[in-house]
Amino acid sequence: MADSDSEKASLLKKAVLFLHVHKTAGTTLHRIIEREYSPFRIYTIEGRRIEWSIDHFKNLSERRRAALKVVKGHMSFGLHELLPQPSTYITFLRDPIERCISSYAYSKGNRLNPLHGRINRENLDLMQFLSIAPWNNNLQCKAIAGLDRRDYRPVALLREMLRPGAIGPDPASDRWNSPETLARAKENLQRYFSFVGLTERFTESLILLKYLFGWKLSSYASYRKSRNRPKRETFAPQLLAQVEQWNQLDRELYEFGKKMFDDLVIRLGIDLKKDAASLKNERPSSWLDSTIQGGSLVWRAAASRLVSLM
Repeated sequence: MADSDSEKASLLKKAVLFLHVHKTAGTTLHRIIEREYSPFRIYTIEGRRIEWSIDHFKNLSERRRAALKVVKGHMSFGLHELLPQPSTYITFLRDPIERCISSYAYSKGNRLNPLHGRINRENLDLMQFLSIAPWNNNLQCKAIAGLDRRDYRPVALLREMLRPGAIGPDPASDRWNSPETLARAKENLQRYFSFVGLTERFTESLILLKYLFGWKLSSYASYRKSRNRPKRETFAPQLLAQVEQWNQLDRELYEFGKKMFDDLVIRLGIDLKKDAASLKNERPSSWLDSTIQGGSLVWRAAASRLVSLM
């Protein structure tokens, strides 16, 4: 990871791949990135058409890929191999239980989520949700290890889990939940990621990103927080213990990422508390400011997505 001005200078010359793991506060970072870079030099993996977007990216001309400064979205590790220019990864990790709770709340509250209907009709709890959506377990490990979503979340399994009353597979049968997956994810973080942020230390993480990549960021607004997200303490201890057991690989990766984060802070010598106080998570002061700011963000987000489809 970067630990000197020379390394920081080299980062500014590289394309950035933002590997966004679901429910790690990535939507907020998407909006920030869209303010920091030209929308014409961003490629966005569409959240509702992930496989299509990745296949589309692979089919872009080399000249088009070489012009990109950012590739971002719900991807697995590996797309850097398609960029002819030097590149680096960034990502955020989150406490596995908190991430699973947010994924559950998002799926339960979002009518566009394929499991929304079944969760609400059958009043499924957190553990039952993870049983019928086993790809959510150790998702951070799977994505950073470079596993293809079509392998660990096959379409046939998703369709079966949409069937009323269908019982999810035994989590122990998930061959991707293995020590090899964890080892590969750790190796990728060390070798290819110049930055690993923590959702629980989001503002401080933004300070590091601002420093490493020369961003102009002075304030930000949080986006797409799960509505009516239940707090961790509202779940039975035995249920949380089971979720913890199912996500042991993500727990180990999260602790590994926390150490990388702390090591980076020490090497860069940044006073995070002081700098974080000046970086505000704020709402617009008036409806007019909100309209202007929102309109600008919508335009930039739409522009980057439109360019990605071309």
